[in-house]
Amino acid sequence: MPAPSDEDAEMRARPAVLFYYMHQDDPRKSTMRKLERFGLARSVPLQKMNRTLALVPDSSAMLLPNMRKEISIHGIGVLEGSWNRSETLKEIRLRRGVRLPELLAANPVNYGKPFRLSSVEAVAAALFITGFNEFGSELLNKFKWGPVFYELNMEPLKEYSRCLSQEDMEEAEKQFF
Repeated sequence: MPAPSDEDAEMRARPAVLFYYMHQDDPRKSTMRKLERFGLARSVPLQKMNRTLALVPDSSAMLLPNMRKEISIHGIGVLEGSWNRSETLKEIRLRRGVRLPELLAANPVNYGKPFRLSSVEAVAAALFITGFNEFGSELLNKFKWGPVFYELNMEPLKEYSRCLSQEDMEEAEKQFF
């Protein structure tokens, strides 16, 4: 049996999941704080979010599958705040911010609403698009409603994970939404 290659190790690796907690909602309802309790995510200061590829809703750049290596090296980050105070997210500028293509939320508060993803849904979507599907499933499985997210969005997620450019991603997004 041949020895595993570096590429095989990268495929199995779990990228770091980082978040900046904005103290805007009930900490007991924070999906990222729950993942932190399981050792699956880590809270970091805002300055450290500039080192990672960070998911931000208002970025002009979209997350693409070819960002896998960058996520593998620097991790994936998310701002953990409240949708009711989303204007504060727009005030934060991150050097390496990217947005997700449109998807439907599966969380109980925003079920079926586009672009109203919880932080764990956003991270799991980014992981799926960049080929870390199993790790994304592991994160979602920590929530009763979590596995429904991939079920609800499977077709668009598969299509998004095949896109080669931002133009491809925008076309795929139009196809579903």
